[in-house]
Amino acid sequence: MIRKKLYVLLGILLFAVVAAHADITTTSQNLDEFSFKKGFKANGGLSLSNDFYAGSDSLVKRDPYAFYLNGNLNVNLWGIAMPFSFSLSNTQRSYTQPFNRFKLDPRYKWVHLLVGTNVMSLGKYTLSDHDFNGVGVELTPGNWEISGMYGRLNKAVEYDPVKDNVGYVCYKRMGYAGKVAYHGKTGSYEVTFFHGEDKENSLTGYIPEECFMAPRKNTAVSAAVTQTFLKYFNVHVEYALSVYNMNLLNDQLDTVVTTTFIDKIFHRKQSEKMTDAFNASLGYQGKVFGLSLQYERIAPYYSSLGGYYFNEDEQNITVAPNLKLFDGKLFMSGNFGLQYNNLDNDRSTDTRHVVYSANIGYNSGKVWNTNLNFSNFNTYTKVKPISYPYYTNALDSLNYYQVSRCISMTNAFNIGGEKKVKEMISLTTSYQCANMLTEDKLTSYSDFYNGSLNFSQQFEEIALGWSAYFNANYCDASMTNSLYYGPGAALNKSFFEGKLSTSLSVAYNKNVVKDREDGGLLNSGLNASYTIKPESKKAPTHSFTLSSGFTKYLAAMVTGDNKFESLSNLTYRVNF
Repeated sequence: MIRKKLYVLLGILLFAVVAAHADITTTSQNLDEFSFKKGFKANGGLSLSNDFYAGSDSLVKRDPYAFYLNGNLNVNLWGIAMPFSFSLSNTQRSYTQPFNRFKLDPRYKWVHLLVGTNVMSLGKYTLSDHDFNGVGVELTPGNWEISGMYGRLNKAVEYDPVKDNVGYVCYKRMGYAGKVAYHGKTGSYEVTFFHGEDKENSLTGYIPEECFMAPRKNTAVSAAVTQTFLKYFNVHVEYALSVYNMNLLNDQLDTVVTTTFIDKIFHRKQSEKMTDAFNASLGYQGKVFGLSLQYERIAPYYSSLGGYYFNEDEQNITVAPNLKLFDGKLFMSGNFGLQYNNLDNDRSTDTRHVVYSANIGYNSGKVWNTNLNFSNFNTYTKVKPISYPYYTNALDSLNYYQVSRCISMTNAFNIGGEKKVKEMISLTTSYQCANMLTEDKLTSYSDFYNGSLNFSQQFEEIALGWSAYFNANYCDASMTNSLYYGPGAALNKSFFEGKLSTSLSVAYNKNVVKDREDGGLLNSGLNASYTIKPESKKAPTHSFTLSSGFTKYLAAMVTGDNKFESLSNLTYRVNF
């Protein structure tokens, strides 16, 4: 039996190598469940969703009716699943089946294969959550972790003058990566490697200059150590190095550099730029008090083809303490951070960020919960002057300050005295300001105030509940001010031992702009769902869902013929 399972694993692996170069994408299998005795099984589902729209404005170009038919069928042969799905609507159609879009994630004990279109993350600075079409493997024998991948990162896209797809043209990009890690009781140690390269001959057509396209190549490596010591302390250190070639077509600087030992290891050429990234942290966490110190430096222009986006040219310093009192009922935490860029002092602007926040929470257990949050975000930008022989622009030396602060508080009281009747009242308030200063002069400002008061009651014996609330939002900005407020209520009820669930809601909101009434909105909603539970596990499950919403525009909110809108949905689902 074990030999048969190994044959299946080898077959999948062979298929994956072909899939890496073909237009095949590779659902989740566990080969621990593999057995020829299991034979053939199938399960799936079907749903039909109907949207009904009505509105008074004839200019709204929306279909009054739309349907969506979706289905999926999972065929299981000897414990290996093969998915089949389709979707059909009056607006578009799509169809997928295992032979043109195929995905396998077979597992056998500590062996995990990823075949087809998957996502892997081996390192923060190397291969980080990038899609690929190919094969990957994750081996976790004991305390070890050995991972690797090979496949296509990007599909070649030719320029189409009819579609003018300038922003989508790209070369075919292949890549491979590996990771070796050991996770012990008191520490973990890991090394990662990634290499990605564009195929120069994957584009044969004309490439406009506006595409700014050139084939690229990149190699990135990283090493990380995490260690716990003296029971309460921990330290983490990570370093990454990236060698990046922005243009493989540049033959003028295609000379090997042998200046340093690192250059010789990577066989670096003059057209390739070497950058690095480093982060470290030291932490202490006791029963009552904890403290974390973090530092990160990412060199200018650091990047890797193993990710869609990487921060670069920044340095971060963070201090984060926390405190627990009264058996953990009272919790306090804080965070203070500094961030600045232009590490090589070769850019026209310097930007500094100062971030600090605090959180205080108290949980009495049953009666009262409260939480208070404060955060502050300051940005300082210094524009360096650009000197010209006969002209100097005074604006080139201005300093800009941006300040954003936010304070929020939430209180919840459980006032229900009976176990079968739950009553709760909650109050949420928040304040946020955003100001901009130029040379210590306030140039713009905005203040936002939000408040919400809610009361709810739930009767468990009769499966009935209701709630009432009042919301208010006020904004005071440089050129205007506005107030948006109103009450609302909701009712929910279950029938037939929970098989039928219903809810009804209504809300009225009024708008005031510059101390003048500016209309309002009346919203209402109705929801219902009914599930037919099967008598046996093998019988199919049927469910019906209805949701309907209605919006009425009042007074100044009415624009043209737009006086009301209504959207309803009726969905039927069956699972077998």
